[in-house]
Amino acid sequence: MRSRPLVAASVVVGAALLLTACDPGGESVTPTPSATVDAPAELVLPDDAVLGLVAIATAPNGATADVAIVVHATLPYLVPDAADAVAATVDWCVGEVDDAVITGRGYTFTAVDVRLIPRDGEWPDDLSLLVLPVVNPETGSTIAAGAGLRQVDEASDDVFGDAVPHCRQPALLDGAGEGTLYLGIPQDIAGVNDNEPFTAWTLHDFGLSSALPGDLGGAGVVFSSCTAAITELGGEFGAPGPTWSERFDGSGCIVGGAGDAGS
Repeated sequence: MRSRPLVAASVVVGAALLLTACDPGGESVTPTPSATVDAPAELVLPDDAVLGLVAIATAPNGATADVAIVVHATLPYLVPDAADAVAATVDWCVGEVDDAVITGRGYTFTAVDVRLIPRDGEWPDDLSLLVLPVVNPETGSTIAAGAGLRQVDEASDDVFGDAVPHCRQPALLDGAGEGTLYLGIPQDIAGVNDNEPFTAWTLHDFGLSSALPGDLGGAGVVFSSCTAAITELGGEFGAPGPTWSERFDGSGCIVGGAGDAGS
């Protein structure tokens, strides 16, 4: 797949990585670089990317890793490029969401690629991080993890009791590596809750968090040099929405429009 460096390539200025991004008011801005002398590895987004995020993660043992997250453009369930997302959802959500439900409710699917690559030291294999998005109950969304990620029976909100349905279970990245998360959203082909079609992905958060869901506690990972960029295509697909914000701190690098829902 071709890349679009004009829109989404990383621009290195001195020792800091800068990405052109859009703030909630729609203006083009350059995020303030981190005080650290380190910069995340360069990330060039593919043509179908709507959002990119980079950061540096530091494990409790002092090892560091580069974080890269790519959010791809939302696809309707019936196109061939959505086949992997549909298959993963049907496989994981047995008894909850099947092909008939996906067709009848007009699902769209947004693929989110997550990568954590060690840069210095030995990144612990048993260290887990929460991968966002989690489900947003306001949109009825579902989550299905592809290869490289693991879903857990832990609540990311207070809606469920002792057991969380498969399609609502949050995903973790265990150790270093990469994986893909599929966000399914019913009714998005027509428009969810009076929103424009194919824009409900903007009602979710994206990123990584050291705060694990449910009773899993915290991973103790510290994030720095977080930077996000909405591409021109992302703007066409509704970003940034009215609730869009960046929550960049030591506990996580999170950007999106979920607000208090599912976060």
